[in-house]
Amino acid sequence: MRLNINLASQKYVDARRFYMLWGAAVTALAVLTVLLGIKARSTYTSSQQSGRHIAELRDQIRTREQRKADAEAVLNRPENHDVREQSSFWNSFLEQKSFSWTELFTDLEKIMPGRAFVVSVSPSPTSDHRLKLKMTIAGEKTDDANELIRKMEKSERFRFPVLEGQSPLTLGKGPPLIQFAIETYYTPANWIQQEPSGSKAGMQ
Repeated sequence: MRLNINLASQKYVDARRFYMLWGAAVTALAVLTVLLGIKARSTYTSSQQSGRHIAELRDQIRTREQRKADAEAVLNRPENHDVREQSSFWNSFLEQKSFSWTELFTDLEKIMPGRAFVVSVSPSPTSDHRLKLKMTIAGEKTDDANELIRKMEKSERFRFPVLEGQSPLTLGKGPPLIQFAIETYYTPANWIQQEPSGSKAGMQ
């Protein structure tokens, strides 16, 4: 009978397979380390750029706040008191959307003579919180302007109309026209309804 006896002092180990697995693991770890390093570098660069951007925004905010403070300081001077009051009034007026172009042209349409039409309208506030209109009206004859002035004087919306002047107007084909410069104070309907009696008297 034949017996196979292993006389080696240690167990058999497949060294080649071990080194292959170990090498693959080391390679994967090295690649992962490189990728993590690249990611860390990218994150660091991005954070630096974000920090610079945040610093620039803060500088811009400080600059604008300083400009605002300087402007408020100028506006708060005693000699600018009237300007500040008027600015506050008209800002509130515009925020409340009290002025409506549609309403204005509707009011004008009601009193406009049949042969006349609006060429331009320019509203502007006055120091006593009234709204002045500088208007250019076109018509066939002077009576058109006179008729419009009379209707304005009877209207609740328009006050103290004045005919400032007139000049010929050429619009190509058609009969010759005359353009009239008219100034008047205008009071929107919601002012008449909402303003206290004292304020309403000042607005009209």
